[in-house]
Amino acid sequence: MARESGGGKVNIGAASLVLIFIVLCLATFGLLSLSSAKGDLSLAERQAEAVGAYYEADSKGQEWVRQVDAVLQEEMGHSDDSSSASDSVKARLGDIYHQEEGMVVADIPMERGQSLRIELTLVCGEGMRYQIHSWYVYDSGQYEIDNSMPVWDGSSGA
Repeated sequence: MARESGGGKVNIGAASLVLIFIVLCLATFGLLSLSSAKGDLSLAERQAEAVGAYYEADSKGQEWVRQVDAVLQEEMGHSDDSSSASDSVKARLGDIYHQEEGMVVADIPMERGQSLRIELTLVCGEGMRYQIHSWYVYDSGQYEIDNSMPVWDGSSGA
């Protein structure tokens, strides 16, 4: 009879070990899920900030285009000669007007060293004053490349 009671204790111990292992696995997976969710939240917040900054710059760009259009409408409506209209547009718009290329250019700063570039090409005739040449975000930040680490350049010099 002593042998029968000893066999039952071994089965209870194995079940406890399996249960402890399952609890540890569930706790590990729970912590990994929380860590992943925190990373996803951080990424979503950064994405929301970037999208907000883009739309803020885009709004400023739309306002800038509206102001340039008002100047172009006023100046091109007064003159029949395209060269005198070009000179008067240059006088009103200043440095943002590149007369050689016939373009009006603006850079609107954004966060994290980025800028929104808007380039308008002036078009005379056909009831149009300008055409959007480009509208894009680029990295305008100044950075310096670190060349202090000696790296083999492929030469066989000793």
